[in-house]
Amino acid sequence: MGKTLSKSEGSPDAVVTVSGELRYQMMDNFGASDAWSMEPLGKHWTEENKNRLADLLFSREKGIGLSAWRFNIGAGSAVTDQDRIPDPWRRAEAFKMSEDGEYDWSKQSGQQWFLQAARDRGVETLIAFVNSPPVWMTKNGHAQPDSEVGSTNLKQGYEGTFATFLLHILNHFHEIGLSFEYISPINEPTWDWNQAWQEGNRYNNEDMRRVILELHRQLRLTHLGTRISAPDGVEITSLLDDAYYRQFAGSGTYSSGANKLGTGQYREYIKALIGDPEMKEAVGNKIASHSYWSDYSHPGDDRLVRLRRLLSDNMKHYDASSKYWVTEYCILGDYGPGRDLGMEPALHVARTIHFDLVEANAAAWQWWTAVSKVDYKDGLIYTDFQEEGDEQSIVTSKMLWVLGNYSKFIRPGAQRIGLTGLGEEADSGLLGSAYVHDEEQTVTVVLVNHGERDKCIQLNLHNLGVNGVVNTLECYVTNAGLDLVDMGRVKAGDEQSFLVTIPEQSVVTLTGVVELG
Repeated sequence: MGKTLSKSEGSPDAVVTVSGELRYQMMDNFGASDAWSMEPLGKHWTEENKNRLADLLFSREKGIGLSAWRFNIGAGSAVTDQDRIPDPWRRAEAFKMSEDGEYDWSKQSGQQWFLQAARDRGVETLIAFVNSPPVWMTKNGHAQPDSEVGSTNLKQGYEGTFATFLLHILNHFHEIGLSFEYISPINEPTWDWNQAWQEGNRYNNEDMRRVILELHRQLRLTHLGTRISAPDGVEITSLLDDAYYRQFAGSGTYSSGANKLGTGQYREYIKALIGDPEMKEAVGNKIASHSYWSDYSHPGDDRLVRLRRLLSDNMKHYDASSKYWVTEYCILGDYGPGRDLGMEPALHVARTIHFDLVEANAAAWQWWTAVSKVDYKDGLIYTDFQEEGDEQSIVTSKMLWVLGNYSKFIRPGAQRIGLTGLGEEADSGLLGSAYVHDEEQTVTVVLVNHGERDKCIQLNLHNLGVNGVVNTLECYVTNAGLDLVDMGRVKAGDEQSFLVTIPEQSVVTLTGVVELG
């Protein structure tokens, strides 16, 4: 069974108590995005290798059991932007390539294969997202803006056409049994995206408002039930009201990205969405955003804890029941370059997930690109495949398995509950969070030990507030030598107390079934 389950002699390093009386956010999903790699892989790989890849991502038995999958609706840059976007993996097809043209549902066939594979393996939530409107709706005829297009690249007055385009796509997939629960019409509106090497578009707050309200108006006329997810902000600081931003930064307003262009406001998304009754009706009480550049804690710049607490406070200022989703993340900044399959970046990711869940109360957490071919920390899985005929290699990273410590066990409908006895600071050597799933009658605790030595904990489950007891906990470990491996069972001692050793540099999931006493 391994040393993970061994009882330590002497006093434990920490006494951890889980309390069902303290209930926080209900969990919606853990997911990832299909951009950009799933299109060439879906088109050119063998059925065997595509199924291996799909199992790693979507299967609870063979992989990490993602419960959400993000499908990119392309803008057509594969045709128009071969010079602007040099990497063919970052270009996308479009289902409709001209205003008077017909829809061609054979496009994006590689992505469609994995979309179906996700649903076949039980992925509950499918999300469609858009980086740029189709090229025939843009001012410059390209899938990314330039300095001449003004506040947005969407043609003036094309909000209705854009919404209709999206509804036709949603309806098509609904008819073939692949209904999207959410549509994200805008991605990172904050960024200027000028001549970016990928599809993208900026929208100032007024541009964004027109797009979302028109899409909402048209959606209400359908029976699809698809909801709008917005704004997919590029980073947490872009979401904050100016007053909350000043609490964090000390002065000024958020000024990154397109805010420097002089073409309007590209910030204060909490106020613009859930602080505006008309917009809140369109998007609900949910804010979707990305955790880029929010994954570190420096003296005077604590983004892991303090920034997330301000985010939560800012949202509750408008709606105490508001919901936060992390819809994109990978490691950027100075630490981003260089493919690293090991535990160091995986622990960095695990800490980011922990603080998103515990301090920002995120109800969903979604990775950026599921498969990467580049030398960067942006993939859960890597491949050295470049083009048809190359070896179809599948290389898993520890980041994949660490995400699995959460996604495989914290299922939609689980609720985060209280956990005390561990530090809440960004530099705490041992981090933990706990969840109950009332319908499945399960309890799950995820512990992140990024320290240099093993830690023995006494885990108390006597105060779960559920009808029954937990007699055993299954223990799943990811570390340098183990990939989400079941290390066996830990049996309860007196009064629902468990002694467990958490290995150094590891992420451990403890999960058990509530049994009638």
